Amino acid sequence: MSKRFPARLERRFFLPPLVVLLLLLLVQLLGGDMQVFLWLNRVCRFAGDMFWISLTTFGDGLVVCVLVLPFVRRKPELVWAMLLSWLLMTLWVQGLKFLINTPRPLAKLSASDFHLIGALYKSKSFPSGHAATASMFAAIFCLFFRRKWIYVVLILLAAMIGLSRIAMGIHWPTEVLVGFLGGWLLAGLGYHLIMRLRLRGRPVAQVVCGLILFSAAIRMLIVNHSDYVQAFRLQQAIALASLILTLGDLYLGLRKVNRDGQRIKLTGHAGVANDQEISLILPRNDE
Repeated sequence: MSKRFPARLERRFFLPPLVVLLLLLLVQLLGGDMQVFLWLNRVCRFAGDMFWISLTTFGDGLVVCVLVLPFVRRKPELVWAMLLSWLLMTLWVQGLKFLINTPRPLAKLSASDFHLIGALYKSKSFPSGHAATASMFAAIFCLFFRRKWIYVVLILLAAMIGLSRIAMGIHWPTEVLVGFLGGWLLAGLGYHLIMRLRLRGRPVAQVVCGLILFSAAIRMLIVNHSDYVQAFRLQQAIALASLILTLGDLYLGLRKVNRDGQRIKLTGHAGVANDQEISLILPRNDE
């Protein structure tokens, strides 16, 4: 188990789920999904379509996977936890969508009654996959970077991504809140399992995972897989940035390998090399 990343979850990790439960109760007190949906959808129009399209892009599963690519070498536990949590979250979301085929706003309201952006979805609404993905991403990073300002920024970002699904007329408030709740808790489960499995120090698996994510970034760079043509440039920028950061990190890692290798040769030639003086040549996970 990693000493830097304890498997036990802190108490504050469970604060966002408690807030979500209170918000679910508030939605019912304010008149239910339809009333709250119409009000939020109307209020959110001021920001403009492109703002919400850009925000909702960060709730896409492929985008989230590409965003963790630069961490493959330095923080492999984070990548493993993210991928496992994403798998658990996807099974949960798609399972509920299949079992509980609830109608979307467009199926219950006229298109003239609210502002709709993007595809004309009418079914398989519960829960919101984008909200679940966004909260899962935020939760994993909060668990690995345990600073208050990171908590605040990431939770606000995840909440805004969830709100974008209402602003775009695609999901009811309850679906967004339940998606956020499920994604957050499944991230906690994924993190706990990865810390228990002790996947640290498995370079072959690390390389394979990196190649898969690298391929995903290349695909996102050349193919728009979303329903929003307007978001393609943003997706390309995310993919390109992840690729550049990853290649830059690999370059720095190789330079460190060469530098350490030369130091070992020089020390060995002087006849004073010992186990304590020899640095690890392979890139370390905790750099």
